[in-house]
Amino acid sequence: MAESTWPSQRLHTVELAPAVDRMLRAAGIQPADIRAVGVAEGPGSYTALRIGIAFALGFALPRSLPVVGIPTFEILVRAQPTIDKDLVAVLRAGRNRIGCCMYHSSGGKWKASGDALVLSWEELAANAPRRARICGEIDRAGKAALAKRRDLKFAPPHRNTRRAGALAEMTAERLRDPATRPMILQPIYLNSTPTGTGA
Repeated sequence: MAESTWPSQRLHTVELAPAVDRMLRAAGIQPADIRAVGVAEGPGSYTALRIGIAFALGFALPRSLPVVGIPTFEILVRAQPTIDKDLVAVLRAGRNRIGCCMYHSSGGKWKASGDALVLSWEELAANAPRRARICGEIDRAGKAALAKRRDLKFAPPHRNTRRAGALAEMTAERLRDPATRPMILQPIYLNSTPTGTGA
């Protein structure tokens, strides 16, 4: 029905609730029409995740709505076609490091090949699978480092943004799955040490 995407620049507490209100009004949707809430559970910045999850719970609990947490990498990967064998999803992790998760195409879907890692761009360039596609938050330093690997491909810009529409679809799919159980939301943070894995 509607989605809104913008860079918040650390103004999440000020911008999130008014943005949701504007979007619902523009789409002609009443809060009572909503049947579930999906929220990105990370990895991401400490503040952004806490505010997003707190808002989702604050909206859902008074209305007795189910809340579904979706890992941030999964939202990003959802937009990527399975035309390649390997995919690497990338998020900024601060301190000139990146969080990345590697995926392998199986049965027309992307499956994570292991835990998320915190690396430098140079370490990713050295360790990315041959002919992999790279998607996500790729800055100039990343493009420069990865360009040394001529076999690597970049996802087009429109596929590098985490889409709220993808989050909504994934939330609906989880709710339709009889194996889905009520969850306790726990933000996912990345260990920022060079050899750390996702927590």
